[in-house]
Amino acid sequence: MDRLEEERKQLELQVQELAKRADVLRPREALQRRQQTNKMLREMLHAQRRVFAGASSIMSHHFREKSAGPFDTPTKLSKDPVKRKLALMEMRAQRLSCAYEFMMEMLRYMDVTLDFCEQRKFVAVNGDICSERFEIVPLPEARSVKRVFDTVEAFVANMEISMSEVDGDITIRENDEPQFSRIQPVAQHRFVTTIANIVQMDTNNAAFAEYRPAGPENDEIGFSINDPIDEDELYPYKPATRVRQDVTVIISVSQHSDKDGKPLIVFSRWWSLRLRKSHIHVPKFVAERIRNGLESVSASMLAAAERADIGQ
Repeated sequence: MDRLEEERKQLELQVQELAKRADVLRPREALQRRQQTNKMLREMLHAQRRVFAGASSIMSHHFREKSAGPFDTPTKLSKDPVKRKLALMEMRAQRLSCAYEFMMEMLRYMDVTLDFCEQRKFVAVNGDICSERFEIVPLPEARSVKRVFDTVEAFVANMEISMSEVDGDITIRENDEPQFSRIQPVAQHRFVTTIANIVQMDTNNAAFAEYRPAGPENDEIGFSINDPIDEDELYPYKPATRVRQDVTVIISVSQHSDKDGKPLIVFSRWWSLRLRKSHIHVPKFVAERIRNGLESVSASMLAAAERADIGQ
């Protein structure tokens, strides 16, 4: 009996010792499990990032081959004034519809109460020098969509003056058609710019604007669109002596709500610049000056929009 009792005590001591070891090992095992779980999560996250990186590479290659903009229909303008006006009105209807849908999709998952800017610069597969930019700028000091939008349109109407003042390169308007009015809802901007006294640049754009007051089916919004004209019999491009710049700009000024539910006016803009490949030598610093020039003019326009309600 004494021997059995002694064995029982030894077994109890062994059990206690094993329990102590288990208490020591349990946190270690839990830590190992957490480390293993974290490792698996990191591997999954890394795999996800590789997928995103691959998708980004695909998209970047796509942009080199084709613009990401919403407009694919080329515009050709005749010398005949009736045909010319008809083509511009058809262009206006198509561009406004596509631009609205495009901008709504660009904004769909974005928090418009926060500033956002994304830009890419690249050389296209065909040799064109390109730049694309999308930005969202809330205007907490603004009170009127209409005043901000009217300021943007005034800036666009005098674009050649703004370009000359901001860039320091002289821009001259070559067309004399009437500008925006109730009976003339389309404007044309045919410019020639001398860049750094080295290269002359052609720009030929049609401009459209539409303001929609708040209604039962839509919020208040103003749309401004500029899009290049591909062929113009009245104002043809001059590839022998000038490089060609194509610029598409879509601007929306719209009413939203901030995080406290208060009204917030938001300025959103997407633009694409394409300096067409030419037999004319364009030094790299001139190409950069052209790309940077659009950024400077865009910044000046935004500054004007931000000041639209000051003193009102």
